[in-house]
Amino acid sequence: GKIYVVMNEGEVAYASTDKESANAYADTQGFEARARVLEEWGNDDPSEDDIAEADLQAGFDGDYYEVVKVDISNLAEDDTVELPDGTEIEVSEILEKLEVAD
Repeated sequence: GKIYVVMNEGEVAYASTDKESANAYADTQGFEARARVLEEWGNDDPSEDDIAEADLQAGFDGDYYEVVKVDISNLAEDDTVELPDGTEIEVSEILEKLEVAD
């Protein structure tokens, strides 16, 4: 049925049947990316503006994670699912990440 897929640069990074787990994964990846950027900048006491800039830089660096709900019921493993942004992913990719998460 309904799966929450965490996408990063057109790839499935994580999948779960639980929305909160998917959001937590995406948030954790985002926080880690921000921390890496701030560390690269040598900023150990960031202001709110610094944090916003670091989040933006992390996104430019490819560390942007988005949760998308997909419905894979009635689909075979070799079928594809089209996301709202037009990206197509294979059901097998989702199932692979789902097995790791569960």
